Amino acid sequence: MNLHRSIVVPLVFSATFLAGCGSSVDGRFTSGMVAMGAVAGSTVAAYPIGADGTIGAQPLAVTTSDASGAFSLPALDRWPALIRATHGAYVEEATGAAATLEGDGLEAVYASAPSTIVVSPYSSAVVATARAAGGLTQANIAAAIATISAFVGDFDPQQTRPATMAAGAAAPAIEPGHQMALALGAESQSRTDAAADIATSIAAIVAQAAAGDTLDTCHAGAGDPRADGTLAAPVSSGCAITRGAARYAANARNTSGVTSLASLSAARTSRASPDQTAAATPDACADRAALLAQNLALFDGRRDDVQANLVGGVTRDNWRTVTTRSTWGPTAAFYGTLATPAACADTDTFARELVIAAENYWIDQGINYCHHHIPGWTPPDDSAAAAPRYRNSSAGSTSGASSNGMTCTAQRSGTGAQIVPGTAPSAGFSASEIQWNGVDCSDFTSWIYNFVGLTGVRLPTAIGSQACAANEGADALPTPGVLLDIDSGNIDAMLPALKPGDLLYITQVDPLASGSDAGGYQLAHVVTWTGKRWSDLQAGPDAARYALARLGQPGSRLGGDLAKYLPLADLATQNPWMIIDSHYAGPAYRPFVGWYRRSLSNVRRIVGADAARRDPALAPYVIAPIASDARGDTLTLASPHANASAQQGWRMIYRQSGGTPSCVRAGIAQ
Repeated sequence: MNLHRSIVVPLVFSATFLAGCGSSVDGRFTSGMVAMGAVAGSTVAAYPIGADGTIGAQPLAVTTSDASGAFSLPALDRWPALIRATHGAYVEEATGAAATLEGDGLEAVYASAPSTIVVSPYSSAVVATARAAGGLTQANIAAAIATISAFVGDFDPQQTRPATMAAGAAAPAIEPGHQMALALGAESQSRTDAAADIATSIAAIVAQAAAGDTLDTCHAGAGDPRADGTLAAPVSSGCAITRGAARYAANARNTSGVTSLASLSAARTSRASPDQTAAATPDACADRAALLAQNLALFDGRRDDVQANLVGGVTRDNWRTVTTRSTWGPTAAFYGTLATPAACADTDTFARELVIAAENYWIDQGINYCHHHIPGWTPPDDSAAAAPRYRNSSAGSTSGASSNGMTCTAQRSGTGAQIVPGTAPSAGFSASEIQWNGVDCSDFTSWIYNFVGLTGVRLPTAIGSQACAANEGADALPTPGVLLDIDSGNIDAMLPALKPGDLLYITQVDPLASGSDAGGYQLAHVVTWTGKRWSDLQAGPDAARYALARLGQPGSRLGGDLAKYLPLADLATQNPWMIIDSHYAGPAYRPFVGWYRRSLSNVRRIVGADAARRDPALAPYVIAPIASDARGDTLTLASPHANASAQQGWRMIYRQSGGTPSCVRAGIAQ
């Protein structure tokens, strides 16, 4: 039996209203559905919207959805119009529980006649976004549709019906209908996990879309540099719907055809450079300086290719300067592999040296420490605003949404020069002088491993995930490499085990003061192990780039803040190991002393990960999950060496429960 019916309210005959009774007689209908899954028995009403964005008090037409959530409305002759669905029963996509549509229901808004009507939490997010911009005007409606469309996957959720498959089945090709089904499941998963109401869920969609997030990606990186030379942990931001998407993709009830966020990301990530073969003569295979020289043209080509993922209005023509919703700018495109040349028999040694060669290459570009995902994006110039979002060099949070929302530091100029602490200008370069191209620490390491074709975009940019993700439990994407329990407690003994290109994760200085992780230390920073001491740099073929006389000058590879960690006069006598990290004024060499060494948490090895797992000397130090909560939102990890449990001992706690991921070190280093 067809449960949906349509009536035309008498007020439609007024000139103010838009449909005539003849529209139901001559078959002019617009079909639609109410979707949370299928909402049956929902009252669906169409309301006129005036030129000033006000909504008419009386509906133009009213109908009821059938058991599949479908309905038909008489086609309206003039737009825009608001569609409101109230009441009705549905089954939760995530849990299978029976539920009813309560409260204010769901809404959708159309500036012109749609091909179909889909009323869902995502259409409600369109309405909420337009209202927040000042009302339901034509311009605000169009902008809101663009914002929410970019979040779900570059399709209009108000005109895309979900396409479902058998539970657990993978779609041969991911189409917008599959993404819409995933989006509905993600909303259900996020809301039911948190025992939240629909209004809260809609607000989460609005917030993530406004931040420039997508269904499969939350913008995240690291925190801000501190005056003492350390780095703060990043400020958490909402990531509830994306987290819901990750969980729903693995849910046994998932009927979207999208079985992992990795598959969705792969489908939505554009390619940068193709697969290539690196250059190397036999004597250059283990020589980073020679590899940089022999692959300089290849690196230039990769730098000049389209670095950005071409989604959400980002194109080949505008990616360098496009104004994105997020202050982070575009996410990275997927770089093709760089095959080992035939002259190099030891592929792991070659790959490690190529990683360091690439880091040296990007140091030489003179980029800054910025909360951006790609180094080639230049943010729009809003520096004259009272509270600039995109060009903000003030210290503070990473949000970019207030006067203290730093996006790039003021310590590097567009010439590549760095301010050496204690020298002028002590307050930093002016907005017109600052280098506005750059990446922060975890975006830098993610970028490098992508740039040389070793990981693509699989190495997370969020410092919490990059430090803690171990491909189980709370992980949204498979993360390359192996985690090793090389830390501040055993670094002296384990130094010989480190390899060039290993990523070392550093905690913030201050312990957490409250909460379930009180007393633990949050992961805040990542550096790259170079395998070289100070004396090695001074004796190398590019020693001029490490000359103290050039400190702070364009072309120097040394951090302008070098003396914060070790008096310059002590470099020769102490001969410290040197690391590379993006910090202070961007990627540079710094000594592995002080905070870096005292706060070392763990290591991620990407090149030679399988060999590390098989190595009898390293196997006891391999970090793996040892406990998880019921939903997988909190994962506890430890190595056999630490002999920890979920509640005590030297362990890592990885949390991903609605906000950006966080990673905490707890216990006493072993």
